[in-house]
Amino acid sequence: MLADISKGTQALARSFSLLNQPGIRVYVIVPFLINLLLFGGLVWYGYNQFVPFVAWLMSYVPAFLEFVEIFFWLFFGALAALIVFFAFTPVANIIAAPFNALMSEKIETHLTGRPPSSDVGFMQMAIDAIASQLRKLVYIMLWALGLFLVSLIPVVNIIAPVLWVVFGSWLLSLEYFDYPMGNHDLVFAEQKRRLAERRGISLGFGGGIMIMTSIPIINFFAMPVGVAGATLLWVEQFQTTPPPKTDPAA
Repeated sequence: MLADISKGTQALARSFSLLNQPGIRVYVIVPFLINLLLFGGLVWYGYNQFVPFVAWLMSYVPAFLEFVEIFFWLFFGALAALIVFFAFTPVANIIAAPFNALMSEKIETHLTGRPPSSDVGFMQMAIDAIASQLRKLVYIMLWALGLFLVSLIPVVNIIAPVLWVVFGSWLLSLEYFDYPMGNHDLVFAEQKRRLAERRGISLGFGGGIMIMTSIPIINFFAMPVGVAGATLLWVEQFQTTPPPKTDPAA
């Protein structure tokens, strides 16, 4: 188990060199710029809305309490950071899904010398990638609701933080392995089954991505690194995984 967890995390470090390969860089740069503009614009808009709000609040604050303004701005900074942290991964992946699917295809071709075994065209690939992201959002919300309810139960909620970390690692693994597996026309249920067979790799990989997404600025690079790392692990660990044996008499 520990060896598999190590394989999952090491793949992230090894994936950096893949992102600088000719023909792959463009799939990193374009979605990065789109998301940078999107979230940068949102933060700038929020800032411009918050300035007059703070001025209005401060008009009711006595002069000797003017120092509380710093707390308003600390609140804004914390709120902006939380919004970027929790919204960046799902929103960024929806926007970048077509680029990520193509980047994963290029990386697999670079690693194996042959493209993924799928006859789906670009438009269908883009539609399938975005649809898959939306399905995962529903999956995430349902499980997150369940864990939230567990967090409210006395005594049981002691293990809630551990469950959230494991759940987050699993979701991020599902998120990024969707690209190489989707390029081979594997549906969501099959993706979950294969990842569950190698839980150590899945959780080690997802945990590493979780750490990256929790660090400001670094989280903007987590997406291409995640796609590259998942594709690398798919080629080395998952693609050759045989289907589970079934009982002929069943």
